[in-house]
Amino acid sequence: MVNLHRGEWLAIGIIVSVVLWTVLAQIIGTIDIDWRSFLPNIRFFGAIVAFGLLIRYRGLADHYAVMFIVCGLVPIFASVLSIANMAAFPLQRPLIDEALFAVDKALGYEWDKIVGWAARHPEISYFLSRIYLSSFPQLFALMIFLGLTRRSDTLHHFLLTMMLSSLMTIAFWLIWPSFGPSAYLSIAPEVAASAGLVVTPEYGAALLRLAEHGPGTVQQHLVLGTVAFPSYHIIMSLLVVWFARGTWMFWPALLLNLPMIPATLIHGGHHVIDLPGGLLVFACAVLLAGKLLAGRKAEAAPVAA
Repeated sequence: MVNLHRGEWLAIGIIVSVVLWTVLAQIIGTIDIDWRSFLPNIRFFGAIVAFGLLIRYRGLADHYAVMFIVCGLVPIFASVLSIANMAAFPLQRPLIDEALFAVDKALGYEWDKIVGWAARHPEISYFLSRIYLSSFPQLFALMIFLGLTRRSDTLHHFLLTMMLSSLMTIAFWLIWPSFGPSAYLSIAPEVAASAGLVVTPEYGAALLRLAEHGPGTVQQHLVLGTVAFPSYHIIMSLLVVWFARGTWMFWPALLLNLPMIPATLIHGGHHVIDLPGGLLVFACAVLLAGKLLAGRKAEAAPVAA
């Protein structure tokens, strides 16, 4: 007997759908996926999901079960979605960076100039790089916090919003791909080193080669972050701040994530329009997730299957 809440069923359905889409893309395309390289990671987090189900089966506190299930499903979803993203290469569509550069110009934004500023202020740039790299740890801290404080409904809403926003981001990017300024603008090596860039022009060049030639064999350690517009780092920051509302964690989360705006522009190698694009995707995802979970409050217990 497996007891799953509505949000958990929906999340597992999304994961299975992504896997099936990726297998189909592998069958009809030229992509070669080394599934075995992803299995240790998936098995580990699958064991965490199983532990959550065991807690529920034993009739222990269900908020602990929800916490373990969600903490396992999120990285599993991230793994299968990264494989699906790689299956889109080599790209058969033109990149839209030229149009995004035009928006940058209209707004007076130049990535290479802001990197130059960061190189002249290395302490600030280092702080912003740590903020930029904190996105995933923040998500896991939020999941554990919501689980320990018995906010299971919020945790399910977070889970679906994260998944839906990821799918919307990838879907948009598959139709209108972009890599951001780091793939096109040159930064002197000493400037990049002084700024401590996370996303460098070398990384951007690797993305352009990926777009032209494809990834070859997709392996876990070779998967790259590819999406520029919309910015998923901004989406992750919004996930943390939005779902921390009404708790003591909100203000620390807000203060920690406000610097994510300049951090994403500098260290993410983004166009300026990528950030409001992330905000729009998040807003759509959080509303859609709420509608999908609308029947959750009427449930007295997990749905049995």
